[in-house]
Amino acid sequence: MNVQHLESLNDIITQVIGVKVNETVPDTLIDKAEEIKLIDLPPEELIKRLHEGKVYVKDIVGIAVEKYFRPGNLLALREMALRSVAGTVDERMRQYMKEYAISEIWPAKERVLVAVYASLFAEKLVRSAYRLATEMDAELIAIHVETEKNTRFSDEEKGWLTKALNLAKKLGARTVWIKGNDIAEEISDYARKHNVTKVVIGKPHRHKFWPTLSSSILHNTPNIDVYLMDPGSAKVTYPPRLRRKTAMLISYFTSTLIVAAIALFAFVLRDALNQVDLLFLFLIPPILSALFLGRGPSVFASILSIVAFDYLFVNPYYSFNVNDFQYFISFVIYFGTVVIISNLALGRRNKVKLLKESESKNIALFGLSRDLITAENQTQVLTIMIRHAKQIFNCEVAIFLPKDGKLEVMGKSRVFDINAKIRGVASWAFINRQMAGRGSNTLPEAQALFIPMTSGKTVVGVMGIWGKEDVLADPDQQIVLDTFASLGAMALERITK
Repeated sequence: MNVQHLESLNDIITQVIGVKVNETVPDTLIDKAEEIKLIDLPPEELIKRLHEGKVYVKDIVGIAVEKYFRPGNLLALREMALRSVAGTVDERMRQYMKEYAISEIWPAKERVLVAVYASLFAEKLVRSAYRLATEMDAELIAIHVETEKNTRFSDEEKGWLTKALNLAKKLGARTVWIKGNDIAEEISDYARKHNVTKVVIGKPHRHKFWPTLSSSILHNTPNIDVYLMDPGSAKVTYPPRLRRKTAMLISYFTSTLIVAAIALFAFVLRDALNQVDLLFLFLIPPILSALFLGRGPSVFASILSIVAFDYLFVNPYYSFNVNDFQYFISFVIYFGTVVIISNLALGRRNKVKLLKESESKNIALFGLSRDLITAENQTQVLTIMIRHAKQIFNCEVAIFLPKDGKLEVMGKSRVFDINAKIRGVASWAFINRQMAGRGSNTLPEAQALFIPMTSGKTVVGVMGIWGKEDVLADPDQQIVLDTFASLGAMALERITK
């Protein structure tokens, strides 16, 4: 195998030789190999073999030498091959010393935490973190913090996030999906609680006047090394968000209507209320906008409220002129108060929303685990899994288990049709211990999604999910699916023992 086919080196290979290598293999293939031999040739010798027709047919030798097998490229590839083999040999040497207790100089296990975003460069960041973790013999953890912005992700951004998390899992990383308002705070808190020694994040390209993600993490993790990886200098054209723009216009229009309604109500009662009471009435639009429309419409509503109050209730009336300078001070204090209240209201709303979503999933998984504990045989386990899967994912389910050397359907929903293609994809997922089928990176044209049911290092079976919508359209569903399948696998393993 040529070194350019290693998954973790894909970005470096593209940068060095200018060619995107699409055929890659996971690095775990090298890690699990019983023996590795390095076949090393100087660039001149390899180019000579090319011209002699010992590598490619002579018709394409000239193109290969001109486009790919240039001396500089070969030197870089040679160095990568030497480093890869050296790293593997070093790892085996240290493993041998551990097994035979030659020395007790090993420090505590290093842990590398990489923050994954919905970005075009997310996969490159994961690969960089993997190489860093491999060099340090460290455990790799990929974390994504879900905020309110996730609800506004385009399909392309969701795809970037899903591919990056799938790549991290493929490279052997542990994936973590948490919910929160402050990304930097959540990442820092997780790093401190789980003894993370290195944090890897993307390097910001633009200077900002407010604290960036990297600066906030640096401030919150004084005893943890933080690595800023350059994602690349290529310009990214993000997909248009027509739906988001339309929704924002509706939000701003709604906040304007709320201000107009309060202004009309206050104008009717202006003879019965003093200016302080009227000013308090104008606190309602920004707070309502913060609770139901967002921060931007809330600030916009506060500005409109000040303008409406000045125009209708400050002498001279029906004019934006202000005779008393104290009104300016009052307006500044009012605006500051409204912004603070709006941020608090918005933060509370987001926390309640995220807690509700997390609670619903936790309750569903808790109900599954509770029922699986009481199961006494395989039929009960399969029935429980099918029932809970239909409730949680609103889809049809089929459970495949090995029997007499073949993967057989042991339980399924009534409308889940099983054919030869379905069996083939399920067998692939079982043999390769990877998710396959609809919505995944492997065999995405299949009708259903298939998740291997693993308990520890053992694959117990495969769970098939089929529905009208793509189950993986929401990226955090993959973690729920993996947990669901693992709980079922552990229950089946307990029954068979």
